[in-house]
Formats: sequence, structure tokens, C-alpha cells
Amino acid sequence: MKQEQNDTIIMLKEDVAVLNSLLEKNSQLPEAEIIREKIAKATILDNYNFPRDVARLNTVLTIRDKVVRQNFQYALTVPEPGATTYSSDSIFRPLGAALLGMRTGDELAFSTQKGTRYFFVMEMENPVESIY
Repeated sequence: MKQEQNDTIIMLKEDVAVLNSLLEKNSQLPEAEIIREKIAKATILDNYNFPRDVARLNTVLTIRDKVVRQNFQYALTVPEPGATTYSSDSIFRPLGAALLGMRTGDELAFSTQKGTRYFFVMEMENPVESIY
């Protein structure tokens, strides 16, 4: 599955530390390579300088399927310790990995087995600590 987004990726310093720790403990996590690529390309910022309209860990995004004109929410969560299955909102699922680092207003062309889906990031709610 492939995804497209804005080339500029911004990530929170604390999120990078969490993701790197998870990837070190389990290098076989689904979508691990996409997460590693995003970290390698990212501009990494601290809480003080991090924009509120960028998706990070624990962000809840409202995205719109542009074809069927349906909105739904996706939360960028990390798996529970020792988990062998991942919730549908996991950062290590294809859509979760694609949404990481996206901004309000970004569009996403997301390839699935049933064809390409087109999404628009309508809004997001970041955890409180990301705005201080």
C-alpha cells in the first residue's frame, strides 16, 4: 500500500523517542519501514515549537473520504506492551503510518487492495501537552 502526502514532515521529539524505542524492541512491526523513513526525513521539534495542526502520537483526526463523502475519526495510537494484534487506529497500520505528520488541510491518496481512496484531513485534536 502506498500513500502520498505533503513532502514536509514535522515530528515531535518525544514521539520520535517513543517510536524509536518501539522499533528497537520489535523491528518486525507492521509499517515499521514507513515510520523509519518518516523519522529520517522529519524536522524534529520540541513541545514548545510544535505546531498544533500536525498529527502526532495520540492525535485524533477527522478525515473525509472524498469519493463517498463520509467523515470518520482515526486516533494515532501505539500498541499496548506485548500486543500481538493492533487496533484499527494503530500508528503501525497502513493508514495510521500514512497520517503521521500530516496537517489539517492535507490530502492523502491511499492505495488499498480495492483501489485508491482519497482523503482530506479536516481537523485534529492533539494531546494537551503538545500545545505547551
